[in-house]
Parts: sequence; structure tokens; C-alpha cells
Amino acid sequence: MKKISFITGFVILVIFAATTQFSSCTHDACVARNVVCKNNGVCRDGDCICSSGYEGDSCQFRVNEKFAGSYKCIRTGFINDTIPDDNDDSLIIRANNDKFGITIFSVRDSIINVYKGTVNDNFITIPEQNILTNTIIGSGSLNGEVVTITLNTTWPIGNKSKITYAGTRYKK
Repeated sequence: MKKISFITGFVILVIFAATTQFSSCTHDACVARNVVCKNNGVCRDGDCICSSGYEGDSCQFRVNEKFAGSYKCIRTGFINDTIPDDNDDSLIIRANNDKFGITIFSVRDSIINVYKGTVNDNFITIPEQNILTNTIIGSGSLNGEVVTITLNTTWPIGNKSKITYAGTRYKK
């Protein structure tokens, strides 16, 4: 009987030692790399998984911030499917205080048009909005330093126009 008690005790001791040893050797990459995720991001396997609306190595940037800047553009306009003009233009994009909103300023000569938009990843959505007497809706994208935005406008007199801005960010 002493022999069975001894063997049982020994087996329990070995199992306890093995589980303690293996659990204490578990590698936590987040702790090892001292990863700190901001804005409610979560560290998994040494990398931050960002909550919606944030990006960056430690979730430190709002997704709309990458769009902010001034862009030198070519503005191509079509009115009722004819090409009335190609012209230089400047776009200024500002990130709103929320995570997804942007404001787009088109500055051509002394005319400034202002459009509101939202972003998702590298894409821009310009929801339907009324500017003066026109109804405008559009979309666009950011690819590195190149922005492309297309606006479709309906005028109260029945004309329709499509304007595309394509340009690169001004370097500092």
C-alpha cells in the first residue's frame, strides 16, 4: 500500500512540475516587445489590432489624418458629356475631429468650393449635399501621395456635370 501511495504521489508531483514548467515558459510577444496599443487597440502576438477608426503600429493615428494636406491637381470637367475644360486646381483636405470625416476645399482662381466627406481605409465618400443650388455626390481615393476625387453635380436647370480632380500632395 505504501508503494502505491508513493507512486501516486510521485506521478502527481511530476504532472504538477510539468504543467508549472510549461506554463511559466509561455512567450508573450506583447510583453517581450513592450507593445502599448493606443485608442483601445489590443495587442495580439506582438502587433496592435486597432479599433475602428484608428491605424498605425500602435493605433496612434485616426484614419482620416492620412488624407490631410494640400494637393496640386488637374481638374477635368464634363458638362452633359462634353469636355468644357481641363484646368489646374488645388485641393486642401482637412481631417475633422472625428475619426472618419474630412472637409475638402477646392481652390481655383478666387473660387472656393467646400465639400464634406467620410473615409474608409483609402476611400472617400462624398454624400449627397447641396451647395448653392446644385446637388453634389461623389467618391475618391488616396493612393500613397496621389488623390483622385470625382464629383457628380446636378444643376436646377437640368444640366449635369462630372468633375474629376487628380493630383499629388505638395511636399513640405
